[in-house]
Amino acid sequence: MTQDIDRIVARFAAPPVTEVGEDARDLMHEIMASEPTPGKARRRPRRRVAIPAGALLTAAVVAVTWLLPASYAAALDIRQEGGYYVIQIKDLYAAPETYEEQLRSVGLDVSLIVVPASAAFEGQVFPTAPDLNYITDIKGIYPPGPCDKLDGCAIGVKIPVGFKGTARIEVGRKAKPGERYHGFTSWDVKGEPLHCVPYRNKTVAEVRTMLRERGVDIEEFMVFDPTDIKAGYELRKSVPDRWFVSGGSLHSSELAVVYAHAKATPQKSIDRRNQANGCPTS
Repeated sequence: MTQDIDRIVARFAAPPVTEVGEDARDLMHEIMASEPTPGKARRRPRRRVAIPAGALLTAAVVAVTWLLPASYAAALDIRQEGGYYVIQIKDLYAAPETYEEQLRSVGLDVSLIVVPASAAFEGQVFPTAPDLNYITDIKGIYPPGPCDKLDGCAIGVKIPVGFKGTARIEVGRKAKPGERYHGFTSWDVKGEPLHCVPYRNKTVAEVRTMLRERGVDIEEFMVFDPTDIKAGYELRKSVPDRWFVSGGSLHSSELAVVYAHAKATPQKSIDRRNQANGCPTS
């Protein structure tokens, strides 16, 4: 039940992973999510979820980072290596047209969009075709070793030499202070500020204090019946402080949406969610 609710209210809700097989990746690409809006009728178009599988990396690529100074003449560094165009972003704030011009110069009909994202999705590589299907031929480049983010710690993009399709690649970057996220997920997944923090079934007053300790205010509340998600939901500016919290998401580094209910969430559901997030259960 909790996972179904998260898919409604978070654009990229998914359990944390570091490596996934082909079957798991295909399944995750079918999971749909949408940003919450008041009432049942006002929903944004849904989009598919990408979970990168990781990639082997040569020493030369490991040494390159996306956060190179913007003083270079080109916004992108594009090289051919191992049958791929290996691409690093040198200017995270360049206009999309600047990226597109460079990509077309090597024969790629590809648009690259860099968007502000919550911590779990900084560096996310999300390539889609015009029909919005996820493109598996275009991959993120992931260095070996541990990563503290839900969607991997990509340092570049690689596109097969000879790729003839049309693609749009969204890449997540760290948001500026106060900048609203384009991509976000539940605030308790790997990389987010409440990962493994025991906040579920605490009161609104208690969770408000937890958030303020992290420099976050509550922007609004999502209210619904956790036993009947088909009944819809509504957004409110306030709810009683004694109500219980089952989840939430950050829409900027300073603002959160909190999922609040008059009744507590069953412990079984909390344990299932914690297990999915790689956190201790009761």
